[in-house]
Parts: sequence; C-alpha cells; structure tokens
Amino acid sequence: MQIKAPVLFGVLPSGKEVYSFFLSNANGLQIELINYGAVMRTCQLPTEDGSMDVVLGFDTLEKYLQSMEMENPPYFGCMVGRYAGRIRQGKVRIGDKEIQLTTNNGGHHLHGGFQSFSRAFWEVDEQTSANELTFRYVCPAGTENYPGELNVQVTYTLTDQNELKIAMRAVSTEDTIINLTQHHYWNLDGHASSVEGQSVFINSKRYLVKDAENIPTGKVQEWSKQPLLESLPHELLTGIDHSFVLEKSTGIQAKLMHPSNGWQMSVYSNQAAGHIFIGCGLPSHLSGKNGQTYHSKSGICFEMQNFPDAPNHAHFPSSYLEKDKMYENNTIFHFEKRTHV
Repeated sequence: MQIKAPVLFGVLPSGKEVYSFFLSNANGLQIELINYGAVMRTCQLPTEDGSMDVVLGFDTLEKYLQSMEMENPPYFGCMVGRYAGRIRQGKVRIGDKEIQLTTNNGGHHLHGGFQSFSRAFWEVDEQTSANELTFRYVCPAGTENYPGELNVQVTYTLTDQNELKIAMRAVSTEDTIINLTQHHYWNLDGHASSVEGQSVFINSKRYLVKDAENIPTGKVQEWSKQPLLESLPHELLTGIDHSFVLEKSTGIQAKLMHPSNGWQMSVYSNQAAGHIFIGCGLPSHLSGKNGQTYHSKSGICFEMQNFPDAPNHAHFPSSYLEKDKMYENNTIFHFEKRTHV
C-alpha cells in the first residue's frame, strides 16, 4: 500500500513545522496524526457513501494551541504525560525525596502540568509503511520538577483487522514516576453528533471514589450500575469522569457500540484502570472540525492508564519507574461493523 506524503499542518511559535501524517489499511480505514502532542486528528471509518470521522479535533494548529490555554483544556486526541490524571497538590515521594510538581489545576497537578506531552513537538521516524508511524520525544530532566530525562516513543499501527494499536514506551535516566495515556474523544455517530443513545461497557465492577476536586480518596467502591451496557443514562452523560478498576489484563476491557449504524469499538489494554470521561467539562459552544460546534455530549474518552494519584496511595498499583527500566502501555482499539443491528 502506497504511503501518503506528509502535509504541512502549521508552524509553531518556535518556528518548528508541524505536519499531518497518514495511516490507512486495506479496508478503507484512515487515520491522520500530527506531531504536535502526537495528536490523532482524524479517524475515518468507511461508509457506503464515503467515510465518517469518529474523533473530535480542530482544523488548525492555532486552535490546538489556543485550546491548551483554556481554563479546562480538552486535550483533543493527544498523548498525555508525564502523569495522566491528577496528583494531589502535586506532591510525591520518590525514594527518600519529597518532590513538589507544578500545580496547574486548582492547586493540583494534572496531565503532566504546563509542559505536558500534549504540548510537545514530537520527532517522527521515517515512515516506511502506510500502516505504522512512530513519534519520539525527549523530556528534559526537571521538566515540571520530574526527575530524570525521559525518552518516550509512541507507535501507532493500523492493521488490516481494523485494529488501531498504540504502543507507548519510555525509559528514564533517573528513578521517577510515570503514567501515560491517549486522550481521544470517540463518537461512533461521527464527530458532529452526540454520544447519546450509544452503549458503553467497561470490564469492571469497581471504581475509585473521588472527592469534590476529582482526586481519589483511596477508597475503591462497587459500581452500582454494573454492567453499564446500556444506552448512557442522563446522569452519566452529564457527569461521568471515573477511573474503573479493570478486572483482568486480557480480553475486552471496554466497548462502545452504536445502536443503529452497526459500528462498535472494543478496547484492549495492559493497564490497571480505564478512565471513562464524557466531555462534561467542554464549553457549550466549542468550535471544532469542519465548522462543527462541540458540546458536553460530543465525545467519550477511554483513557487506559494507571490510577490517578497512585504515588500517594500505597495500595494502588505502583507508578514508579526505575532508572533505565522500560515503561510500557499497550492499548488497542478494534473497530467492527455488525451485520445485524
């Protein structure tokens, strides 16, 4: 399959050029990626009359930059790190050292702080296949007060089985903490629609209890709406922002299904939690791709990751990364078209 040549998407204030890169498979599924934030800007599923873009995003680099200056940035389609989720008051202990990370969210540390991976310029390996692309970023030691230079690699692979594989790897020059994830907003009715009526499944019976500032309290509680395999009820549409404890590390971890067009998306991951977030924090009139107006029900995120604030809870899975050891997050999104709806 022929590789589509990169296209200039915009120029950063630093003068660095940001390009669009393209992946495709034999079934007509197409993905566009940009090397600002390692963002997946579009995901086009084939339809009878063309294609349907099922992720939220922006048309210009300027809008991506502007969105990161919002009070509650949407983080559309980007890689999140060094630490996804919140860390209470930005305080962590690594070994015998107390570390104060920057605070960028109501006195807490969120998604890696002000100089997060979501704002980074990523280098790109030479593309040798229409199915795969690798981004690389070297995060300097001391960024947001994190110890160690962190060498990060993210590889997007699109298979002919309609699997979007996202492999995240990282190695640090010092002992540190890490929690990477992707922040794609999905909508199997197309990015211009609403997720209302779509069905969600998460392979979990428990979730992390959080306080009024969205920080885990340390308690793990049974999810009363299990198995969460119905059209999303109103109270979830307007407020779901929960970390679910995944029951096992194999098999389908989560799923999104459209009630009428036949498309479904299954999620597989080696991570400890699946954070489900519907865009309840989005402004009511956010201008997105193709002149569409996004709102709080425009998309749903499946952020496969470790627990938020894990460094401050000894009974949570460890987010500690030892010097020169490899961190891995392997997440797969599998798209299928059901023949009987």
